[in-house]
Amino acid sequence: MDKLTLLSPAKINLYLKITGKRADGYHELKTLFQAVDIFDELTLEKTASGIEVICDDPDIPGGETNIAYKAAALLLAGRNCPGVKISIRKRIPSLAGLGGGSGNAAFTLTGIDRLFGLKTPKQELARLALLCGSDVPFFLNPGRALAEGVGERLRNLIQTKKLHFVLVNPGIKKPSTKDIYRKFKFELTKGSVFDDNTLLDFSNAGVKAILFNDLEPVVAGLYPVIDRIKTDLLAAGAKGALMSGSGLTVFGTARSFRQAEEIAAQLGEKYPWVKTATSFEGQEPKGGSDGDHRSKDSP
Repeated sequence: MDKLTLLSPAKINLYLKITGKRADGYHELKTLFQAVDIFDELTLEKTASGIEVICDDPDIPGGETNIAYKAAALLLAGRNCPGVKISIRKRIPSLAGLGGGSGNAAFTLTGIDRLFGLKTPKQELARLALLCGSDVPFFLNPGRALAEGVGERLRNLIQTKKLHFVLVNPGIKKPSTKDIYRKFKFELTKGSVFDDNTLLDFSNAGVKAILFNDLEPVVAGLYPVIDRIKTDLLAAGAKGALMSGSGLTVFGTARSFRQAEEIAAQLGEKYPWVKTATSFEGQEPKGGSDGDHRSKDSP
């Protein structure tokens, strides 16, 4: 096999509670990840030597500064392997709280492992993934997972039924995730840490009961559009609404895919990036929804 194409999904955070700060400056958290069926496309190709990364999004750098390059370099270090070219077709917006770059890094690790038949132990892949970023280990086996620490303690969960969402991004470039975490103040946080049982099984009360994000007030204070999107989602019929990760994407929950489509259609003329999405489980999707409801006049 000389070439391999993989679809790398986005994620949302159904719950995100910051639980502490370590001596090295990293924040510890408890979060419930949910992968959704909006995908970047990664094509990995064997080459004579070296690592090459190209991306079709001009806002995302290629070469050594791309997180996929870092993942490839970590995995191939010290191995007698030919080179690899990584081509990324972006469908997940960058710096949007959706884990696009983290997913690209994880799928680079698993993709190169397959492409070259390296048979790297799962524990080693997880170690390398964490070196790339705290969200990266989740994407080694994306679905639904409870994560703690800095993202290294993962508990994968069985999904008993599909969840439906509408994702809205205002198209504004925000500071880096690190900058957002620096602005977080523990004395301003609200809400208790949910116990594992509540997060592992929310079927009775529904997903709305667990929606929480410690970073949302921080980001909404800088970007009031967050609260406006939440208001618009709820007014259009969403059961609940929450900012994902460090933003600026906000998602609304829907009772069905049809209702998600109806909500998205209402918001599609107001915001530049509006997508329907369904909960996703599995590493190698055959395809995915692209649910694009952007207006024709939007950039």
